[in-house]
Amino acid sequence: MSAESAEALALYRYRLIAEAANPRLTPTERGRLVRELARHAHEQPDGSARQYARGTLDRWVRAYREQGLDGLKPQPRGDLGSVRRHPELLDEACQLRAELPTRSATQIGEILLARHGIRVAERTVRQHLRQRGLHRAALAGQPRAYGRFEADRPNEVWIGDVLVGPFVPHPRTQGSRRAYLFVLVDDYSRLLLHGRWVPDQNTRAGQEVLRAAIQRRGLPERLYVDYADGRIMPIWRRDPEGAGLKRSA
Repeated sequence: MSAESAEALALYRYRLIAEAANPRLTPTERGRLVRELARHAHEQPDGSARQYARGTLDRWVRAYREQGLDGLKPQPRGDLGSVRRHPELLDEACQLRAELPTRSATQIGEILLARHGIRVAERTVRQHLRQRGLHRAALAGQPRAYGRFEADRPNEVWIGDVLVGPFVPHPRTQGSRRAYLFVLVDDYSRLLLHGRWVPDQNTRAGQEVLRAAIQRRGLPERLYVDYADGRIMPIWRRDPEGAGLKRSA
């Protein structure tokens, strides 16, 4: 697509979502406007009419608020060939959705990018999840499953995870860096033991959060944390002969 065509498409998309992109709107007001836009077909530059999904309109609003008109220009597919070379990425996408059904396809794509440095298009993630029966509407109707690791008392099990956050400074500029939220939660009480936003997803950041949580709450009996690639979940237990945590076999 030529630069002029991309610019014209960005302007068309802006005209469509301009009212919803107003920064003065509350999330409730913005949601109401976007739902209304999604109910109707809209005339396109070539004269045809098309109806856009709520998710597409939400994505355009976010893109405009973060990058201006550049965010509304069509982006070249960055994952062409990547999924065929790395089919395990789609398996991991399914694991991420099953682990937390409320995760959106956008969030799953961002997690895959942060973990592996490979961008998988939101549409690709969404289509694969739907084919596997893991779309959010289906999962929402399933009864709650209680995990076998559910604790019976406080400090029996701690669970650690990392949330892929926004770029800082925001809106994103050339010098912006991705922020990550390291958190530890008590499985029994759901108490947030400690959390910290950091610029790098590494072992040191996790150690600092764990150290602060132990100083505030004492040692847990067990600690569950994910490897960055999500392959396994190592288990750490309190060492009965010492004052620290020991890796389980």
